[in-house]
Amino acid sequence: MTLRTVSRIGVAGSAMPFVQIAAWFLVGIVIGQPISQMTFHPDLFPLALGYLTPVAVLGFLIVLSRVSAGRSQPARLSDAAMAACVAVIVRLALNLRWSAVPGPISGMDLYSEAWLFKTAWVVTAVLEPAAWLAFLVTFVRCPAPPLAGATRRTAAWLALVLLLRAAWTVYRLAGPLLLFWWDFPPRGPRAYFAWDSVTSATLEALHGLLLFAFALAVWRMRPPVPPAGAAAV
Repeated sequence: MTLRTVSRIGVAGSAMPFVQIAAWFLVGIVIGQPISQMTFHPDLFPLALGYLTPVAVLGFLIVLSRVSAGRSQPARLSDAAMAACVAVIVRLALNLRWSAVPGPISGMDLYSEAWLFKTAWVVTAVLEPAAWLAFLVTFVRCPAPPLAGATRRTAAWLALVLLLRAAWTVYRLAGPLLLFWWDFPPRGPRAYFAWDSVTSATLEALHGLLLFAFALAVWRMRPPVPPAGAAAV
């Protein structure tokens, strides 16, 4: 598998959060749900912060795809990685702000699955941005494909974190699918929320799985061996 193909997988995975925005409105139009009653977040500032890392990763992977296809200069990859690093650092700092830590970490909520949601918060809000940051830094230092050894090593850690995220998204998908199957086809006021929950959970699962496939493929890639006699030229 070439770097161009791998980067396209990454682009497809990182685009899923933005496909989800379109899906919110598309499902509402098909079902006939008024926009005022959709599950779209009305506060644009928290919404923009939530999409800060996906925007950064998507922009970087688009440039990586263009560079691997020979349609852009490797120097552009370093610039894109630097810009993505800044965005990821901002998002990680916001996730680690003092007011956000006590809720997921404290033991005040004693329901049976509290530990699972706490772990998911740590993975998605802390470990994943940190793993992306380590991965992106290697492209700042060594932008030109083929992939450097440091990039492949950080891709292994990124793949491990994204595997945990993918497992969480698949777990979150199981519940809406079971409810949807139990009451199929959904009718009445619950129809929009049934379709929306399944669509959103499916896109979130695809987001995690495709990015995991991207990181795993980067880790498994081997730089091409230069032809014999190239060093003497």
